[in-house]
Amino acid sequence: MAVAPKMVGTEAVQTAWQAAIEEILGPEQDVLGERLPSWQGAVAALCGYYGERAGKGLSVRIGRAFARRLVPLFAEQAGFQSAAFRFLPWPRKVVRGLERLGAFARQWFVVPVTVDVQETEIVWRFAACPFGATWAGSCALWQGFLQEILYWLSGGRWFAVHLDGKKPLLRVPRRPLH
Repeated sequence: MAVAPKMVGTEAVQTAWQAAIEEILGPEQDVLGERLPSWQGAVAALCGYYGERAGKGLSVRIGRAFARRLVPLFAEQAGFQSAAFRFLPWPRKVVRGLERLGAFARQWFVVPVTVDVQETEIVWRFAACPFGATWAGSCALWQGFLQEILYWLSGGRWFAVHLDGKKPLLRVPRRPLH
């Protein structure tokens, strides 16, 4: 059984996480108890309190809110604000953006992340879920996080981010849903 890695994120990343929790859970944020400032065990706590399906659904929503709060904090450092990046066609912007995001994820969560660009999909592989989920329980926070990042990178297109049932990876089709 893999142990979830420590989070080494900056104070700004912690602030974005806190804001995402407050946005989605509102007054019920005490569900996570002591774990509120950290994402370790968040998926398990949500699934334990609300049930598996509702907990995973909330996890996806929190992941999306986390990404919305986080993008403005690292967009300039990642080169997302540069004219060269902004004027890329959206399919190339998605690939480059996910590759750059993988580097930041390695830094924030201390989790080895690789981005494998294939002909029909982009595969996001990681050693362990930084949110403390076992893979059997899935890492729905990552799923929501990538959905929102892809929405932002593609100029408003929706992508289906699929969790692999057996391995710690997410599959992103190269074509959006619309």
